Amino acid sequence: GFKDGLRNGQGTYYRASGDKYVGEFKDGNENGQGTYYHLADGEWTGDKYVGEFKNGRPNGDGTYYHLANSEYKGDKYVGRFKDGLRNGQGIYYDSDGTVLAGGTWKNGEFVQ
Repeated sequence: GFKDGLRNGQGTYYRASGDKYVGEFKDGNENGQGTYYHLADGEWTGDKYVGEFKNGRPNGDGTYYHLANSEYKGDKYVGRFKDGLRNGQGIYYDSDGTVLAGGTWKNGEFVQ
């Protein structure tokens, strides 16, 4: 939906990069619950974030899945985000489900 020419409500948005967002919008930005898909090799098999958004960035509780072909393929982080980075309590899992780091994160880095 749109309000005053800006995306508002539920919808799907495709970026010029090929990435897409499916979820809630407010005042033109990703805001509320949603899923962000990164395009890799022409398909949405790249990384994915599912959770809360505020002002177009992951903010709040969410899960980030590493799905693209890289050394992190299959890994995931479950926890808090602030301005698109891991912030607060969270757990980082290896592709086999082993906990690699759990505790407090700040600005994307594991603290303790």
